[in-house]
Amino acid sequence: MCLGIPGQVIEMIDGYGGQLALVDVHGAPSRINIGMLDGDPPAPGQWVLIHMGFAVELVTAEAAEEAMRGLELMGRPRDADLGPP
Repeated sequence: MCLGIPGQVIEMIDGYGGQLALVDVHGAPSRINIGMLDGDPPAPGQWVLIHMGFAVELVTAEAAEEAMRGLELMGRPRDADLGPP
């Protein structure tokens, strides 16, 4: 698993060649490119790890929590601004 910011898929965004999803990134809805993921697009409720606006890995809720704990160990609190939506 790579270190990335976890996000939970809300919905796929129409158009864009099926490459964009709306993802809840710690309370902030963000448009994320899912083109790097293998297989079918993620379903609403599934978790992804995000790096530079791209979903790079589909993960379990437990792995998403582990990634968030890793970010906290590096000094990024859960309520930190994760960037623009």
